[in-house]
Parts: sequence; structure tokens; C-alpha cells
Amino acid sequence: MSRPLFEAFPRLKDRIPFLAIAKLPTPIERLPQLAPNLWVKRDDKTNSLYGGNKIRKLEFVLADVLRSGKKELVSFGAIGTNHGVATSIYSLQMDIPLQMILFEQPITSQVQQNLKLMHRFNAQLNFRGSLLKAAATFYLGKWLHGRKRYYLTAGGSTIQGCLAFVNAAFELKQQIDAGLLPEPDYIYCPVGSNATLAGLTLGCGLAGIKSQLVGVRVAPSHLGPIPTCTFSTVRKLQRACYQFLCQIDPGIKQHSLTKFRLIDDYYGRGYGHPSDEGEWAQTMFEQAQLELDPTYTAKTAAAALNCCANHNDKKVLYWHTYNSANVADIAAKADLASMPKALQGFIQAQPL
Repeated sequence: MSRPLFEAFPRLKDRIPFLAIAKLPTPIERLPQLAPNLWVKRDDKTNSLYGGNKIRKLEFVLADVLRSGKKELVSFGAIGTNHGVATSIYSLQMDIPLQMILFEQPITSQVQQNLKLMHRFNAQLNFRGSLLKAAATFYLGKWLHGRKRYYLTAGGSTIQGCLAFVNAAFELKQQIDAGLLPEPDYIYCPVGSNATLAGLTLGCGLAGIKSQLVGVRVAPSHLGPIPTCTFSTVRKLQRACYQFLCQIDPGIKQHSLTKFRLIDDYYGRGYGHPSDEGEWAQTMFEQAQLELDPTYTAKTAAAALNCCANHNDKKVLYWHTYNSANVADIAAKADLASMPKALQGFIQAQPL
């Protein structure tokens, strides 16, 4: 099975490993009941077991892990990380031991379910408390053990993760050419660890899509003095991915990196905290039978809906990155007694 990126640049196919674990292309749907100028890219359907945007990344990331020959995968994220759940599920399928270094976030029922799922799929859970301590544990470990273990940045936002969304942009181009939607004026996506926006922006430029990319920041912009979710961090990953592609295939056309916007207006009280606008978007999207989560997609969907209302002559595509597969029964089978005691309290706590 191939991917549109490899069809556009055949030289890449034998040089970039990938695993066909996503069911692609994901559907395009119009949502006139919400706004006459709104479309949605259903990345919640990337896989029937567990979907969302992380599955696209893992096609390239896990292939790179296997190629590296390293025997263990280490990553980090919040206790409710969707990245952690997806990586737990598919690394277990590939027989790759996974350690997730975790930090605290506000408790919701979704956070509790994700903790159960990571434990259920055999991830070794290492709770460090604060984001700062988790990041320090991750980067110190990478320095000490990077030769033996594969250290994967939070959210899977490496060059390989970025490549997945370059490919996604070429997939979108095929859908536009097939008449499944008109070329959008605006494409909205959440931005936490940068790769979705970086890859889509680069991919749209290479594929000739002229849409304005708008990222909605849903994660902290800085970790202390270190930028983590800013225009510059997105641009840095976009540039690194482009240079990587050009090194493999010098025939890729000279490309001025496509402009994008990163907006902060919907961040609210902080990472993982619901917002009033996000709750409004959740209620609206229930009419289309689409579930949003308060951390990422609700805030982004609110921005897309407001764009539709403020620019009713423009075509808006909302890129839906949340998993829609029902995993409640799987989470219920988690053996909580064997979960690290430091995390059991989060399972028992009342959600917000």
C-alpha cells in the first residue's frame, strides 16, 4: 500500500519507511446544519480500533523505531495524552516495549479513560508530577540512554510525525481534485506539539493548495524560558522536515515555506481546562453527531465556527483530530490494582 506523498515523489518511497496502520483517506463531510460554509476532515476515523491524528504519525514513527533496531520506546505526555494511548496500542501490536513519562493535567472522564487504556495496553507508566519534571526526566534519559532506547518527543512531533501530515495534505489535494470539497479558504487544526500544523502547512505548499492554515494553540507556549508551542517552533519543524525531504529527493521543487497563523485566543485557562467557547462548540457539534474533547478539538472547532460566521463567503475546513472509536469497554478491562499507586488516585478522583 502506498501513500499520496510517495506518489508525488516516488524517490521517497524506498527511503522513508512507513507502516500502513491507518485507514486512509479519511472522509470529508460537509456540515450545513452547523454552517453552510463548513467542512470537516474526519481524522477521527484513521483506524477502527483507535483513531485520531496520532495514527497518521505512528505510520512513520513506528516504522522508524523498527528500522533503528532499538529495543524500547520512550515518550512523554500528560496523564490523559491521546498520543500515549495511540502509541501504547500500536507499539504493543509491533511488540515494542513502551515507557510513558507522564505529568499532571486537570481530571476529566476522558483523562481517566486514557490512563486506563495506556495501562491496559502494557505501557510502563512513569508519573513525574509536573510538566517540568517529566520533561527533565525525558531529556536526561535521552542523553544517558539514547543509544539503546528510542526517545520520541511528546505528541510524536518529530520529522517523521511531520511527514505524516505532509502526506495528509497530498491526500487532501486528491480529494479536492476529485470534487469531494472545494479548495478551502481556511483550514483549522489544533496545535499542541506542532507537527500537525507544520506538516499540513508544508504539504499544502508542496501540493499547490492555496488555503490559509490556521493553528489554534491548545498547549503551553513555553516551558520556562524554552518555547514549545509558538510560531517559531512550528516553523522550525516545518523547515527541518522540508530539508529532510530535499536531501532525499533533490528533485523536489524549490519552495518558499508557506505562511500560516497560530492563534492564542481560544487557549482559555490552560492546557486541559475546558473553555466556555469550547463547551459551546461541543454542543453545536453534537448536532452533527461528532464528539469533541475539551483539551484540543473543542477549542479548535469553536475557532472554525466563529470563522464561518465572520466570513460567510469563505470556505472553512475543520481538521478533526479526535478519536471516535468506542474504547470504553477496553478501558473497563484495565487491572487498576497493578497500576502505579501514584496514578490510581487520578482514576478514583471525580472528573471536573
